[in-house]
Amino acid sequence: MSLRTRRGLALLATFLFVAAACTTGASPTPQPTATAPGATAPPAATSADFKFAVDGEPTYFSLAYTDLPTSWIVGLLYNGMYRINDSLSVVPDIATGMPETSADGLTWTVKLRDDVKFHDGSAVTSADVKFTFDLALSPNCTYIPDFCSSIGDNVESIAAPDATTIVLKLKLKYAPFLIQLASPIMPKAAVEASYAKFAAAAGGADTAAVAALADKISTATAAEECGSDAPPATCDPATYVAEAEAILGQAGVTLPDKNAYLADGQLDPSAYGQALIDQLNDLNTTLAAGATDKIAAAFRLLDFQRNPIGTGPYKFGKYLAGQSVELAKNENYHSVDVGPANVFIPIIKDAATASAALQQGEINWQTEVTSDALATLKGDATLALSEFPDFGYYYIGFNLKEGKLYADKALREAFAMCIDHDQTVSVATEGNGIPIYANVPPASWAFSTDLPAYTYDVPAAKAKIEGAGWTLGADGVYAKDGVRLASDLYVRQGRPQRVRFASLAKDQLAECGIEITVKEADFATVLLPLLSYPNNFVTYLGGWGTAIDPDDYSIFHSSKCTTKENPDDNNFICWNNPEGDKLLEEGRQELDQAKRKEIYGKFQVLIHNDVPYYFLWGDLAHRGYTKSVSSSTGTINLTSPLDYWNNDTWVIEAK
Repeated sequence: MSLRTRRGLALLATFLFVAAACTTGASPTPQPTATAPGATAPPAATSADFKFAVDGEPTYFSLAYTDLPTSWIVGLLYNGMYRINDSLSVVPDIATGMPETSADGLTWTVKLRDDVKFHDGSAVTSADVKFTFDLALSPNCTYIPDFCSSIGDNVESIAAPDATTIVLKLKLKYAPFLIQLASPIMPKAAVEASYAKFAAAAGGADTAAVAALADKISTATAAEECGSDAPPATCDPATYVAEAEAILGQAGVTLPDKNAYLADGQLDPSAYGQALIDQLNDLNTTLAAGATDKIAAAFRLLDFQRNPIGTGPYKFGKYLAGQSVELAKNENYHSVDVGPANVFIPIIKDAATASAALQQGEINWQTEVTSDALATLKGDATLALSEFPDFGYYYIGFNLKEGKLYADKALREAFAMCIDHDQTVSVATEGNGIPIYANVPPASWAFSTDLPAYTYDVPAAKAKIEGAGWTLGADGVYAKDGVRLASDLYVRQGRPQRVRFASLAKDQLAECGIEITVKEADFATVLLPLLSYPNNFVTYLGGWGTAIDPDDYSIFHSSKCTTKENPDDNNFICWNNPEGDKLLEEGRQELDQAKRKEIYGKFQVLIHNDVPYYFLWGDLAHRGYTKSVSSSTGTINLTSPLDYWNNDTWVIEAK
């Protein structure tokens, strides 16, 4: 994952791949006890517009998306060869049937429908699928990192012997591969045309000057002093705004919209500067690459990201940074007669404000209902709520790079001992969080019941800190060699459960002589850059929207540690554990589910004991609907984590 995550992490991001990542039917299956929010669906032609909110600025309207908010939009713009239904089963989308696999499990053949068209009217062929996967195979891949990683690590070759046939050959057996076949298909001709325009403009770029500036910034922002309490200005991306704008402008690159980087109504120069640096790095990589690798490297810079062309039920309309995204009905959609003529997607970063908008009918669907609003929404007769055990989880991640505070395992162990884990989870989530102690949530078939809970023991924690050479200072905070045991704990703004846990943890950690300062920040504009190389953070409270399959290779394998060459990989804490690597490798190559469960059980014990993350909770999650929403072809399964899987069939009753 160059995913970002799964941050999409995001970071709840893998977004259950194009709104769903899955296994091949081996996961627990929700019982079909669903009822649609509305009564009998009205005819598609009479549907009102569809409105739902996202809680952050969108990033890239393509397979390069880096966050959960954008993934909801991407899911309406594109289709994959397969999709995942509400029973968590893989079903064909633009494929005619399930893949044919060779006896050794290494060759997968997929036949495509011949009646699917992109939004510009061009036909979808195997050339588009091959192009999509070829970009993922490139070392310069800038798609969502999980896809880059999964394809690059496991696919040997891709062939398109005719217009409707794709043949994929794997290097080794790869249990979660079917997930990747649900990825969005990018239009080869449209992307290549967009790249041609980019290349023509970039011809005016001074390659040496681009490389020199990128190297200067990389060196300065990765300097050791950047992790200090008082970093110099050279560590701040804002320092390089003017230089980056000038050199990107010379290359004809469209600069980021400043309205997407506002904090309290004012431009956040550091967040904007980091966005420019990201563009500069992509430009630098592109100029040094060849052929297909150039397109892969430049993908996020192309005007295709602002004018995407997919196959989905809706076509891209416009994006107003800081305000909204608009989509329009795809009249030639291959699957169903789409109902709503338009989709309006306001950007509402505060969960409570989004819930109020749902109650007032300003939106029809809320993609995540937080515990604060749950009781109120349950009591509203005009609404329906889905409820399901979520496959994501929350955690506090420690930056383990050399020189960082929590590279010392003793301090991580002490941190975990200073918090009354289960009680704090209960209070922070108002009883809606399920305490977890490793990376697999209770909803998963791979969840281990053999894990010990975290031990709450302040005296033992302090003894462990002191045993590592730290001395309690007069200010009540431990210190060693002039360094205080203090850090900023970054947390996504507008997420009350996370913020509450961080605040409660802060008070408890203070009793142990550990100081944290809770810093709420926007995910796309502040947190994603922090989690990218050179990873200038110490502690981060985030979440993963994990795949239904428990393969966490892209998050925890040491090869996925962020580097200058792969700044956006998912192992942004840089956990390096040879035993963990071995188990992750075995887990993705073993096809027998019982054996995989045993492997992942061992991994859960290992990661619990090594504490690269302090695991928090998994959600009993909810989404909210107005009862004006219904499906034209069936029901909306309110007990499934993929209750939205058939949102291309949704119609909205007009008032």
